[in-house]
Amino acid sequence: MPSADRTQRIRALAGLLWCKQFYNYRVRRWLKGDPAQPVPPAQRWAGRNSDWQHFALTDVILMPDAWEYPWFAAWDLAFHCVALALIDPDLAKQQVLLLLQSTAQHPHGQIPAYEWAFGDANPPVHAWAAWQVYQLDRMRTGVADREFLAAVYRSASLHAMWWLNQKDDRNRGVFGGGFLGMDNIGVFDRAQPLPVGGSLVQVDGTAWMAALIMHLLEITVELSRDEPGYLQMFGRWVWDAWLVANALEKGAGQVSFWNDRTDFYHDVIEMADGTCQSLEVFSLQAIVPLFAGIAIPLASTDAVATVNRLLDELRCAYEHTDRDVRIRLDGGDGTHLMLAVVRPERLADILDRILDPEQFLSPHGVRSLSLWHREHPFVYAVDGDDHSVSYTPAESSTRMFGGNSNWRGPVWMPMNFLLVQALNAYACFLGDSFSIPDPADPAGRVPLAVAADRLARRLSGLFVRGPDGRRPVLGDNDYFQNDPHWRDLIPFHEYFDGDTGRGLGASHQTGWTATVALLLQFRGDLRFDRS
Repeated sequence: MPSADRTQRIRALAGLLWCKQFYNYRVRRWLKGDPAQPVPPAQRWAGRNSDWQHFALTDVILMPDAWEYPWFAAWDLAFHCVALALIDPDLAKQQVLLLLQSTAQHPHGQIPAYEWAFGDANPPVHAWAAWQVYQLDRMRTGVADREFLAAVYRSASLHAMWWLNQKDDRNRGVFGGGFLGMDNIGVFDRAQPLPVGGSLVQVDGTAWMAALIMHLLEITVELSRDEPGYLQMFGRWVWDAWLVANALEKGAGQVSFWNDRTDFYHDVIEMADGTCQSLEVFSLQAIVPLFAGIAIPLASTDAVATVNRLLDELRCAYEHTDRDVRIRLDGGDGTHLMLAVVRPERLADILDRILDPEQFLSPHGVRSLSLWHREHPFVYAVDGDDHSVSYTPAESSTRMFGGNSNWRGPVWMPMNFLLVQALNAYACFLGDSFSIPDPADPAGRVPLAVAADRLARRLSGLFVRGPDGRRPVLGDNDYFQNDPHWRDLIPFHEYFDGDTGRGLGASHQTGWTATVALLLQFRGDLRFDRS
C-alpha cells in the first residue's frame, strides 16, 4: 500500500476509535424520572420509546461522531463495525452483538433505530455487517468464529421475522419502512402520511428486506458446514427470497417497481382506489436491489443441491410466474451459483445510468441523485402545491428531517461501499465476459471487477492529494489545503459534494466514512471470503 494511502487508512481508523462513548440509558428508569426530582408528567409513559421499557444499555458504543452526533444509529453502527474489524475484530464483534442482545432488541425482533425514536426502521444491515466482520476476523486470525456468527444468526432471523410480520402490512412481500436512513431522497417525507392520500410503496424498503434474507442465506451456508441442521432453515429463506423478488417484480397493484420505460427502479404511489403511479425519480434507491445478491461457490455442494431442489419445487408450484421471477441466475462462468433479485440484463440497464458521468457518476463516487434532475426536476403537484426533487450537490435546500443532511446529490460512502461489493458478487458469477461502462472512460466497457476497482479508487481519492496537490475533501479552503500544520489532518465527513467532493455534514463523522480504510487496503476487491 502506498505510504499516502496508509496514512489515510490510519487516520480513518483512529477517528473511528476516537468516537467511542459511554452510553447509559435505561428506558424504564427514564420514564419514572429521577428520584430527587419532580415526578415527570403522566404522558411520558405514552411518549417517546415508551414501548421499549426492556431497553437497558450501559456500554461503550462506537458513535457516528462523539462531538456532533453523540448518539447511536443502528445502520451507522453496522458500518462502524466493518471498518473496525480491520484492527480490532473482538470489539467489532461485541459492537455487532450490542443491539442484538435481549436488553436492546425488542422481544418482537425489531432493532432500535436511534435514540430519539427506537421504533423507527433503519435499513436492516446487521446480518450483512456480521458476515463482513466474520470474514475479516478469519482473515486476520485464521480462526472462524462460528459461535459469534450463530449468535448473530439467531437475532438477525428474529429481526427478519419482525420485518416480514410488521413492515409487510398486507402480506404481499412489499415493504414500507418509512424513514429507512436516506432522509430526504424521496419526493415526500417518507415518515409522514402522503399529502395526496394513499400509501408510498418504497423500492428500497422491499430491496433492503431482500438483501437481509440473502445475507441470512449466506450465513446459513457457512454455519451448515459444521452443522448440517442449519440447512433446514435454508428452505425458509429461499421461499422468502422468492416472495420478495416477486414483490419487486410485481410492485404495488399492477405497477412494478421496475419501470420498462426508464429501465430503472422507482417508488410507487398506491391510491385507496387501487390505482398506482410510478414516481420517476432517478435516485440511489435503485441500486439497493443490487445488494440482494450472493455468489455461493459450487464447492458448497450440500447448499447448492438444496437451493436447486427448492427452486425446482418453486418452479413447479408457481409455473405461471417463473418466467418473470427468478432468484437463481442462469449462465455464469461455472464457478458459482448466484442468488439475486436483479438479473444480468437489468444489472446492465441500471449500471448504464449509474456509471454515466452525465447522471450518477461523479469524479468522487456515485451521486445519490442523478445529475439529470438539475435541469429536469421531478415535480408532483398536490392541490396547487408542488412537491419537487432536484439535483442539489451540496447542503440540503429543504428542511425535511431538519435539513442537516442531503440525499439529493451528494456522494455517501456507505451506499458506494455496498455498490462496490455488489459488483464483486456479480463478478464472481458472471466473470470477465460481462462488461459494463468504464468509470474511467464512458466510451469504453470493462468487466465488473475492473469497474469495482475504478469506483473504489474514486472514493478513496476523496482524501488523497491529486495532481494539483489538493485533497477534494478539503474543498476550496486554502488554509487547510496548504498550511503545513493542517494539510495532513484529514476530516472524514458525513457526505461529500456530488460535483467537487468537498466534505459536508458532520465534519468528522468518521463512523461509516471510515469504511474508506477498507477501500484503501483492498481497493475494489471487497470479497473478504476470498481475499
